[in-house]
Amino acid sequence: MNSSSETHWPPRGLTGLLVRTALPDTTRPTTPDARSRIGLLQGAVSIIVNVALFLVKGVLGLLLGSVALLADAIHSLSDVGSSLVVVFGFLWARKPRDTKHPFGHGRIEFITALVVAVLLIIMAIEFARIGFSRIIDPQIYTAPWWMIAAVVATLFVKQWVSVFANTLARATGSQALKADYWHHVTDVLSTGLVIAALIASRAGWPGADGWAGIGVSLFILYTGICTARDAISPLLGEAPAPEEVARIERAARSIRGVRGVHDLILHQYGDDRLMSLHIEVDANKSALEVHDIAEQVEDQVERAMSGKAIVHVDPVDRAHPQYAEAEDVMRDVVSDHIQLSEFHDLRVDGPAHGLTLSVDVVAVLGTNEADYPEIERRVKNAILEAMSGIDAVQVTVETGYHPK
Repeated sequence: MNSSSETHWPPRGLTGLLVRTALPDTTRPTTPDARSRIGLLQGAVSIIVNVALFLVKGVLGLLLGSVALLADAIHSLSDVGSSLVVVFGFLWARKPRDTKHPFGHGRIEFITALVVAVLLIIMAIEFARIGFSRIIDPQIYTAPWWMIAAVVATLFVKQWVSVFANTLARATGSQALKADYWHHVTDVLSTGLVIAALIASRAGWPGADGWAGIGVSLFILYTGICTARDAISPLLGEAPAPEEVARIERAARSIRGVRGVHDLILHQYGDDRLMSLHIEVDANKSALEVHDIAEQVEDQVERAMSGKAIVHVDPVDRAHPQYAEAEDVMRDVVSDHIQLSEFHDLRVDGPAHGLTLSVDVVAVLGTNEADYPEIERRVKNAILEAMSGIDAVQVTVETGYHPK
């Protein structure tokens, strides 16, 4: 989804007039209150327009006896249902945090999009069934030009609604509005097929009505599957984008005393972000100094990412004579193992001929956890072969939460 910076805000024309009605101060569209107001506006406009389109298409379809036009009317009615779901979702998302949902209700937006997707898929199956029956048993009719012109007019109205929804979806980054936009697009495409079928009826091809119904169902099915995929992914928990990871790491490393950043995890709850990360600092710093560094990192990351940051501090003693050698060895070990992405928390203790080494290595995303013991064994052997004087090696294999 494109960010709001890529969309002129506030928009121009009728869309801008409607937005200013719902959002008089034309504040940034990405704030929680603004997104909620915009979502309710889009849902209300969609409901009003689609009720009118359903009535027009339904009456014309009954007068003509066209299954494609009646299916298109039901399609518009389903848009009313999906828009009601969107409105409900934004109303629910505005609920304050509570004891059962301390992170708010922002993820209801993705559930809303998933419900819309299910409605699309069910509707596609029904349209396909009706279309096949009309191909087998076509009904002969001849659509008058005035009726075709009326259906063409509904297409232009629906096209505006789809552009309206897309403008607001792009500005807010809302998955629910994006899903509703694609629902409107399928209605535009299906109306185009209906117009083609109505024109074909004048050329004496009654079977076009059934084929148009099947074509409509394929558009709807594809959109439903794509919408479901886009809604399920964030519900399962997506990895942060590389640019987000880089921004967090830059913010953390900008604080004096931070020697490394790892174990970064980002959770998204609608508009709220919860970030946790580990930072490495010199082991000789006092507890008060370490605490101060951690608080500075939290503040810097929160300003950079507009979320809540939690920082864990790992003290590392880099003063040991063999630390630099161990660090070089670990870089080689990681680069030689395709299942590893990085290492951290490297500790070296003891005299030159009685070293104790411990390190955490991170497995690349997709690595089977059943392989961790074998990875641990190979890393240990590689360290023992590369460094002399080691009495004990402790290797911990960790799961990565974002691609490196």
